[in-house]
Amino acid sequence: MLLLAIDTTTRFGSVAVIENGQVLAEVNYASPSTHSRQVFRAVDEALRVAGLKFDDLGGLAVAAGPGSFTGIRIGLSLAKALAQASGRPLAGVSALEALALKLLPSGVDLMVPMIDARKGEVFASAYLADGHGWREVVPAGAYRPEIFLNRLPSRGQAAFIGTGAELYRSLIENGLGTRAVFSSRSLYIAAEVGLVGEKLLAGGKGLSPAELQPIYYRASQAEEKRTAGEQ
Repeated sequence: MLLLAIDTTTRFGSVAVIENGQVLAEVNYASPSTHSRQVFRAVDEALRVAGLKFDDLGGLAVAAGPGSFTGIRIGLSLAKALAQASGRPLAGVSALEALALKLLPSGVDLMVPMIDARKGEVFASAYLADGHGWREVVPAGAYRPEIFLNRLPSRGQAAFIGTGAELYRSLIENGLGTRAVFSSRSLYIAAEVGLVGEKLLAGGKGLSPAELQPIYYRASQAEEKRTAGEQ
């Protein structure tokens, strides 16, 4: 299946075209403020590089979060609009799972994606690779970094990736010492979103635009202010 994948969950925005587990094109850009302009151009460029038209696509995948609330809304709105207009199936993918996929070649069994959630927190999870794939050993959520690190298995190396891992590298090193390994791979994840999304669609787990929901793990600042005002 030809699939278009979109990620706008962090400042590292990207769009990719995937077919049968292969990356045909990937366009990456850094967005210090909003993705609203760059992501549309990236979609056009990814299709151009792949030599395709939108009508050639069989499905769509989007990183549904966690990450920037504004970025998530932009990505989901675009993916939903494209799916609604074209009737293509849609897959929502966790940005943490997509990040973890980048760690598979590291050879380290414990994979730890961490995204800066601001306010002294991270969006994070941990996956343990085994002979049958991987399984989640620390549930995805919003954590104080020191609390999250205390939940990791106490033995073996752990491979870290993400904006949260970069921000709290010293804390991680102090807590895990030489057990901590930091990935040098880029933080652009549209290709991985597409690879995960392709499997979801192949397994009949596609969603309609109405069914696709964001992955936040905590209330946005606007929601927190609204809740506080109602109390």
